[in-house]
Amino acid sequence: MLKFAVVEDEDNAAEKLTNCIKRYCGQHDIQYNIDRFGSAVDFLKNYRPQYDIVFLDIVLPYMDGIEAAKELRKLDETITIVFVTNMANLAVKGYEVAALDFIVKPVVYDSFAMKIERAINAVMRHRSVEICIQTDRTVRFISASRISYIEVSRHNLVYHTDEGEIRARGTLNSLEKQLESENFVRCNSCYLVNMKFVKVVDGDDLILVGARLKISRAKKKAVMQALTNFLGKIV
Repeated sequence: MLKFAVVEDEDNAAEKLTNCIKRYCGQHDIQYNIDRFGSAVDFLKNYRPQYDIVFLDIVLPYMDGIEAAKELRKLDETITIVFVTNMANLAVKGYEVAALDFIVKPVVYDSFAMKIERAINAVMRHRSVEICIQTDRTVRFISASRISYIEVSRHNLVYHTDEGEIRARGTLNSLEKQLESENFVRCNSCYLVNMKFVKVVDGDDLILVGARLKISRAKKKAVMQALTNFLGKIV
């Protein structure tokens, strides 16, 4: 599953771009989801790192695409940014925010197909480990980058993801080694936390969106070292 965001204030332009995404994904048997936003302000409001690729118009009301991309990079260092513009000279500023490419309006499918292929290849190269979660009814695969934390609850595991909670059998011990390279760390015996989602360390608490998790005394040093290592990767 690839998740796309289209940030475009013009309805016709947004529809054309969305149709190009659907056409390409249909031709290449790619599962996808597309969310459209009419402004960068709407896109960034309550933003969570859940999208793989954003097609970001440069000329937008309230906040232009360049400024929006700068704010986005503070929230999500891995999302692939592709600017969309009718003024190609503006897209040269993309290097400031590590934008992958730009598309010139009006969008032409053949050119678009080359751009999106490059973007998808970039996503796949950097995609994180996928976790296999077996519930009573289904087997699901989900990218570790979409999991904010995993908790133990009555001999079950609860995966807190950008798509909601997933409950399954398992142990944190079995996941800890697997997710070590994905910036996950145990903050106590009950929680395995993705450092990417930590907003604040408040004394002996980790603050995530919608959650406050206790750091045990035994795990405090390891947690702080993991957070330091993660921040060092994105500076």
